[in-house]
Amino acid sequence: MAACASRPYQASGFKAVAFTQRAIVQQQGNLTVSASVPTAAETEALTGLDLYSQGIQPVWLEIENGSEWPVRLVKWSIDRDYFSPIEVAYMNRKQFTKQGYEDMQAWFHNNAMPRQIPASGKASGLVFTHLRAGTKGFNLNLFQQGQLYDFTFLVPLPGFQADYTRVKFDQLYASEEIIELDRAGLRDKLENELACCATDETKTKQGGPFNTILIGSGNTLRRAMLRGDWLETSAETVTKSRTQRYKGRSPDAVFWKYRKDGNERIALHLWLTPWRVDGKPVWVSQVFYFLVDTSPVAIFLQKLEGNAEAEAFFARESVTADLDSAQNFFLQNLWYNGSLEATGYVYGAGEVTIDNPQTSFGGATYFSEGYRLIVFLADTIMALDDAAFIYDIRRPVHANEAIVKGRQIAPPNNRLHTQSEGDLLVSTAVPSREETKKIFGMDLYGKGIQPVWVQVENRGNNELILTPMSLDQAYFTARETANRSRIEFSLGHAAHFEERSHARLTVSPQSIVAGYIFSRVDEGTKSFNVDVIGEGEAYLMSFFVPVPGLKLDHHKVDVANIYPNNEIRNVNLAELVAEVELMPCCVYNAGGQDEGDPLNLVFIGEPRDLYYAFMRAGWDETERIHGASLLKTAASMFTAGRYRHSPVSALYVFDRPQDAALQRARGSVKERNHLRIWMTPLRHEGKPVWIGQISRDIGVRFTRKTISTHKIDPDVDETREYLLEDLAYSQTVKAFGYIGGVGVADYAQPRSNLTGDSYFTDGRRLLLWLSGEPIGLDEVQVMDLSGYSRDNAESD
Repeated sequence: MAACASRPYQASGFKAVAFTQRAIVQQQGNLTVSASVPTAAETEALTGLDLYSQGIQPVWLEIENGSEWPVRLVKWSIDRDYFSPIEVAYMNRKQFTKQGYEDMQAWFHNNAMPRQIPASGKASGLVFTHLRAGTKGFNLNLFQQGQLYDFTFLVPLPGFQADYTRVKFDQLYASEEIIELDRAGLRDKLENELACCATDETKTKQGGPFNTILIGSGNTLRRAMLRGDWLETSAETVTKSRTQRYKGRSPDAVFWKYRKDGNERIALHLWLTPWRVDGKPVWVSQVFYFLVDTSPVAIFLQKLEGNAEAEAFFARESVTADLDSAQNFFLQNLWYNGSLEATGYVYGAGEVTIDNPQTSFGGATYFSEGYRLIVFLADTIMALDDAAFIYDIRRPVHANEAIVKGRQIAPPNNRLHTQSEGDLLVSTAVPSREETKKIFGMDLYGKGIQPVWVQVENRGNNELILTPMSLDQAYFTARETANRSRIEFSLGHAAHFEERSHARLTVSPQSIVAGYIFSRVDEGTKSFNVDVIGEGEAYLMSFFVPVPGLKLDHHKVDVANIYPNNEIRNVNLAELVAEVELMPCCVYNAGGQDEGDPLNLVFIGEPRDLYYAFMRAGWDETERIHGASLLKTAASMFTAGRYRHSPVSALYVFDRPQDAALQRARGSVKERNHLRIWMTPLRHEGKPVWIGQISRDIGVRFTRKTISTHKIDPDVDETREYLLEDLAYSQTVKAFGYIGGVGVADYAQPRSNLTGDSYFTDGRRLLLWLSGEPIGLDEVQVMDLSGYSRDNAESD
């Protein structure tokens, strides 16, 4: 180990590795983008590091700007939680000498993809993303003169062959077998000709039902799956899935999606049919949950096959038995990744009741209302309210009376938050940990599950759909919640949660539905959306619900009384720029003697605007420093776990510590983005002006002063730009621009903060106008503030 830690750093460079020759090229207008992804071996040859084993996958880009205006690359669009270049170097520092680490840091810094591509210019470099096996699918957005350019790349990697690449689709059916249908003809085929279910290889045993039908080209289907973060599989894997047959064939493609924090999976089996609608292929599919579980309970349940009573018991309690919940999840996944053009239901799969479940030849026990979900896939990204509803079948609420009863569940407390729009009224409440224990009889918070009570009143005449995925993209079904909270198998445990949940998505006209959606835990303030969607209409509401339990730092600050009225000054734009540029460059220690991190942010907005912006973007509040929070911080450091509300040390501006601190946790407590903000005495257009500091924590190190402290990424401008993209994509930025005030510190001559970490910067402050209402990306104004100065302000 000592020998390894003493070696110099040496990278091969791009000319020694041939992956750029595989680049996929796309063009829109005068913008040309080339993208390629090196394999694990190519990455190691290029960088000298085994990044794949660390979950890091470089993406190489080259952007040629043939226009007369500069263009901005939005790295956030490629991977919201991408790794910064110097962060990657820091993760690998222990392998090298001090000089070797400095050389490595310089290499990563110099070979990173820049954000700005000048007019008539070209730029290339690497973006460090999270590893994805198989085809690397990602979006790439460029922003220029108020226009957003959206690219989608699907980059195959050598060494992995997806199962569908081995299928010769053009040879599956002879030309005379291809049947052109309209939508009515498709419905007839699905209800009267297509078998309910797959079969085994001998065609004598019944498999799982064909419960979902997709219409779209192979490329459109593939893009939809990758946009929805589904994983491809190779023909040599998931062998049990390949025992299902349609027309004697194993699935042409198998995709699956999994939880990172559990054993639940959802699978999709696909077969191409000989049918075409409007010239587009029709695919039959099976979508269902399954568990990757080797626990004694799971092994016991696998031995129940053939015992009808035991199988019925299993169906009542199992995550995997409820096919309709999987179907609902799949529909929402397509809807929210912009792939849904039209949807509806037809009969054909056959109803299987919970009291008389069916068992396939593979031993899977299931029940279903028997409807087939029909999805027409969009060739371009579709908005939520652009999806059309087809066919005239309305699914019943649920045949089980207990579920109907569950839709009348009362709120957990009197802390209701209500919003209305048009004919829709939505009320929400979030029970605390202790309230949850009383309601459900168990500590769901301890299992990582937080119930949210939602009541939807549809006063209109159109059927609407409540989408749990709007509240949490990784929401738990009632049965997943039951599975995670199960202490022992007892009849009715799953029903205990289903009776209280939103069991189905439909909200009928002139009706009220109420129940719980089971989400991941958010302590402090629970921020979430509730989307209720109809044909041509979408009600999108954001809620911010305080949850008792945490001691948050900003609760101690009375922002309304920080300054007496005689100190508050209203300023115009020129005065604003001049005043803010004269504010301190950096934070201070308590004594005011030493300068620390640069104050590189300025916000304009009411406190609720800041709150809305950061909560909507997934940032978390910060706990005060006290005994319990220190213990949680220590525990998360030793276990490499996440502590989303970890305390932030006090730094000073205007002779006081920060008014609030916010953070966005990443892999562990050692890795996070965090910021501090202070209200200034300035008001612009009647709204408060705030100054702040942001940095990216990339590790923890020991110091003489504080024993331990976070190590920051020295490229503080990278973190500043990340924040801009994060807030803009959360639709909370009205306008932005840049001003001076920090002072330049270049890479070769950095400055240091209060704990001795170096940093470099272009010296600019990012000025952000925040909005409490959603602002589309194409509506964000880019403000040129270079013409404003203190002299200009004084001459007004």
